[in-house]
Amino acid sequence: MTIRQYIIIMILASIMCWIAWGFVLFNIDPTQGSTLGFVFFYIALFFALMGTCSVLAFPIVRLRAKDVPMYRQVKMSFRDGIAVAGLFIILLYLQAEGVLTLWNLGVFVVILFLIMIFSYSNKKQQEHLSS
Repeated sequence: MTIRQYIIIMILASIMCWIAWGFVLFNIDPTQGSTLGFVFFYIALFFALMGTCSVLAFPIVRLRAKDVPMYRQVKMSFRDGIAVAGLFIILLYLQAEGVLTLWNLGVFVVILFLIMIFSYSNKKQQEHLSS
């Protein structure tokens, strides 16, 4: 699969996920008390955000890591998309439950930042040891 095919497929999948999220948003009544509706809401939003963030992060990763093989650039951008979408979903859920504060937000952003820095430094160390 070429990088162009990957980007096109990711864009189309993201659009389909945004449409699914819109369908859930406009057709499921949250006052009915259905937990399944909330699960579909969060899952559809997670996949839509993940795909969108992955596609948007790819050019940044590509500029930042020019000497890295293309499949690793795709992997890095996909990991970044998962991390950002996961953080957003967790924060949205905490906001819906009424427990999100500025401190929670700060802690989650710092933890995400530290995990990302650790994963990047760990990859570089593994690459250095293998060569």
